[in-house]
Amino acid sequence: MKTEIVLSGVGGQGLISTGEIIGEAASIYENLFATLTSSYGSETRGTFTKSDVILSDTNINYPIIENPDVILCLAQVAYDRYQDKFLDHTLVIYDTELVVPAPNARGRHIGYAFKQMSLDLGNQAVANTIALGVILKHTGLLKRESVASAVTDRFAAKPNVIGINLKALDMGISLE
Repeated sequence: MKTEIVLSGVGGQGLISTGEIIGEAASIYENLFATLTSSYGSETRGTFTKSDVILSDTNINYPIIENPDVILCLAQVAYDRYQDKFLDHTLVIYDTELVVPAPNARGRHIGYAFKQMSLDLGNQAVANTIALGVILKHTGLLKRESVASAVTDRFAAKPNVIGINLKALDMGISLE
């Protein structure tokens, strides 16, 4: 099993943290191998950002994504940048208020209003965690408990952040 995941959007959407959480959940709690590479603009907010995560049950010899299985797009610039990488099997998850999918684009597209849902929860910063819940639901890649443990580890010094992120994760998992 090898799964290639691209988390893309703009700075400030927590995509690097999300990649770290996926990697930690996989490597520490599920005994998988994981790699993470990230790229972001020199400004911390508003410029293109991505995290590439590869999970595998065997050693990962090359940390660059070649055949993405999942691509999360939380901004139009991200969708446009990756559209030519969509394969027939690629699960493309996107924010319906921030991304307009291209007609005839390859892949299986699933969209939700992540930003609005995060605002409804009271914290725009958890849109990425809602999207992570959707990824878990549609891939079965990791157990919810593993991701919840990684979230708890990541935000150990901020208990209120743990609670809202776990709520956001569960919201994403529960979406139809």
